[in-house]
Amino acid sequence: MSKVDTIIAANPDVSLDDLVASRKINNDQRAQALKKPSLQASLTQFEEQIAQYKKFDEEYQQRSASEKEQMKTAHSKEMNELRTSMKAEGATASKQLLREQLLTLSRFLRAAARRRAEEEAEISDETKAFEGVLLLLYGGDNDAVDAAEKLIEDATDGVPSTEGDILNVTCGSLHLHE
Repeated sequence: MSKVDTIIAANPDVSLDDLVASRKINNDQRAQALKKPSLQASLTQFEEQIAQYKKFDEEYQQRSASEKEQMKTAHSKEMNELRTSMKAEGATASKQLLREQLLTLSRFLRAAARRRAEEEAEISDETKAFEGVLLLLYGGDNDAVDAAEKLIEDATDGVPSTEGDILNVTCGSLHLHE
């Protein structure tokens, strides 16, 4: 096509038919020259379409990135709120459980105090068990903590007396007798 363009540029006042007649170009080259304006118009139109598609793609990418960032931010915020809520619920549940456990321990101590105040003539295994657990609780060591846990958890282990003999009474049965 550039050869035909060069010939046409060199002969500006000569028509395409005259260039064919003088055999400077042939009929195929003449047809090419006639199609050139429509091809250039199509090329311009395609270039404009490509520019529009590129612009659309850029806008889409920006919108997509913006939506992705918004989703990340919303998800992060939701996760933080959920984490905070779960921590608060966990703390509340832990406090409630500790409160219930301390209430169990307090009930045992009240029952033990009541038992001491009764001053029974005959010392039963249950009285010995109360005294044995109290002795363990007053120990101020790891055995005291173990004894408190067994008491709170209603352990089915036999309770030692103050002499260290294992009695046929369990921790779980002690705090029930308030």
